[in-house]
Amino acid sequence: MRPRRIGVAIVVAVVSLLSFVSVASAHVTVWPRTSTTSAYEKYTVRVPTEKDVPTVKIELKFPAGLTVTNFEPVPGWTYQVEKDAAGNTTGVVWSGGKIAVGAFQEFAFLASNPAKPTSLAFKAYQTYADGSVVDWTGPEGSATPASVVQITAAAAATDAPSGSATSGSAPLSLAGTFWLSIAALGVGVVAVAGSVLLTLRRRG
Repeated sequence: MRPRRIGVAIVVAVVSLLSFVSVASAHVTVWPRTSTTSAYEKYTVRVPTEKDVPTVKIELKFPAGLTVTNFEPVPGWTYQVEKDAAGNTTGVVWSGGKIAVGAFQEFAFLASNPAKPTSLAFKAYQTYADGSVVDWTGPEGSATPASVVQITAAAAATDAPSGSATSGSAPLSLAGTFWLSIAALGVGVVAVAGSVLLTLRRRG
């Protein structure tokens, strides 16, 4: 009975790992996750479809202190810019297209960062074809967290253009680091499972 219980525990651990990977990678996020003060940055909104119906609209609210200037066109989608009474861009709504089940879409925009270090929380509202809406507005660690970008103090001036080295590569490099961490965790689970089974066989 004991070996069987251990085997069940191993299966549960592996399933939990796979569930963690699915949940952790499904959020609406804004990349890069870090940038520098006063940088003119290209931000990318990554929107995966989690439900069994397509995503048909995404609304993003811009945090105070971020000056948004331009949006990258996305084939099949239109965007409507939201402004306040002073003419500042406060949000954007992408609609007209569909993000199929199991797929994701990226939307990009350019913006000038605040002059002082801070945290920028991007609230997003994801609408599905069945009319349901997921509010990505919660705190970090919640089921539906808002995406947060950390703005750190800029380094001393160099010959390279500000923000040009990190803007395009950050989404890929950070995502790659995340998946490498998940892979390492998975290898650890498999290694522990193998060790336990080998010990049981020797005792038998």
